[in-house]
Amino acid sequence: MEEIRCLLWLLMVFGTASPKIWTVLHHWKTPQKACEALRDSSGASQQGLPSHVVRRMHQIHAAQVDEVLARCEKQKISILWYGEPEYPEELFAIVNPPVLLFYRGDLSVLRGTLSLTVVGTRHPSEYSRSVAWKLCRDLVQLGFVMVTGFAVGIDIIANRCALEAGKPSVALMGCGLDIAYPQQHFELKEQITANGLILSEFLPGTSPSPANFPIRNRVLSGLTMGTLVIQAPQRSGTLITAENAMEQGRDVFCVPPANIFDKQYQGVIKYLRDGAIPVFDCRDIVYEYYTNHAHQIDGSVLYDEDRSKSDSMVMTMGEEAQEKEKKAKKPPESPETPQVPAVPPAEPEPEQLPEPAESEAPAELEELDESSRRIYQLLRENSPMHIDAIAAAVDMEMEQLTETLTILELNGVITRLPGKQFRIM
Repeated sequence: MEEIRCLLWLLMVFGTASPKIWTVLHHWKTPQKACEALRDSSGASQQGLPSHVVRRMHQIHAAQVDEVLARCEKQKISILWYGEPEYPEELFAIVNPPVLLFYRGDLSVLRGTLSLTVVGTRHPSEYSRSVAWKLCRDLVQLGFVMVTGFAVGIDIIANRCALEAGKPSVALMGCGLDIAYPQQHFELKEQITANGLILSEFLPGTSPSPANFPIRNRVLSGLTMGTLVIQAPQRSGTLITAENAMEQGRDVFCVPPANIFDKQYQGVIKYLRDGAIPVFDCRDIVYEYYTNHAHQIDGSVLYDEDRSKSDSMVMTMGEEAQEKEKKAKKPPESPETPQVPAVPPAEPEPEQLPEPAESEAPAELEELDESSRRIYQLLRENSPMHIDAIAAAVDMEMEQLTETLTILELNGVITRLPGKQFRIM
């Protein structure tokens, strides 16, 4: 508790997210020693602190810290400091992590789970709304925890998807947790608290100033393995989160725009050009994490090659809308008229793929180089194989191997499996 009291004092002196807090903590090792030294004029002069900071040191007393603690207790707000085991490990990998987190709800939501930050415009198009609902709904069902900045628009949709599925989600606020913001979603905030987690690095009573949100966004991207961007214009707070994610070495996913000429999607286009992973359905995200989190994901979704069956298939959403219009216009058929399918139903796929036949190499292989033939022969004898095992067996540089595997895949000679595995067709 003493550590929290000292860190609260440091926050009140230096301001939320001030990197100077970590400077003094590194210098004096513990929050208690840092406070003792800074309250001494010699300690303050040793750090070369500006006069306005020194002035706040003398103005902020223990009674003001007690007021903050009393306010937290009244509002049922808990406080987590960076030295506790419950503190999210992911945040230690970012620049200037919060020294304190204020929270309400279940902290375990952030531990041992698949988490994904979802961000986007406050004014989404109908296309982006539909995409957000379908992608987030599928991801939640697969075990992903949605983490948002609780902004109007895309963020709220992600949180609602989790609630409708009875799953937890996380809302990271850019203000004090006792502030009703956004005011129209106060009840939703309470629902998230009951079934998930809301948290903030800002002291209780902090208003939602525009300057707070860029500060908050480094934590928003830092809490999870990756960030999903759904619609963002060229200048958008959403892009700050995406930029932070890239700088932190986290994955950035982007939903392709409905119209490449629409200014509402120019931010998404920029990140797709910069190397963001395009998302056409939920599997494009799942593939990235399946190898290390297979025990948390229903693998059956990955092996269904009929991607059109996925509710979150972005490319078919326009087709679905057209189909609904046709059905609405079509007059109801007489019940006496037997329903005859226009196309006979497809035969069920076999549970196992047939083993490759001991036959000659496919005709497509004759047009390829010697490296491709070696890889084909290797996979014919040892299929499936991990890309690292293939590289070791054929003694090829990874760049050249990746290129060769891609050519073989495009020619229908091999197929790619989850977890960077390959087998012949």
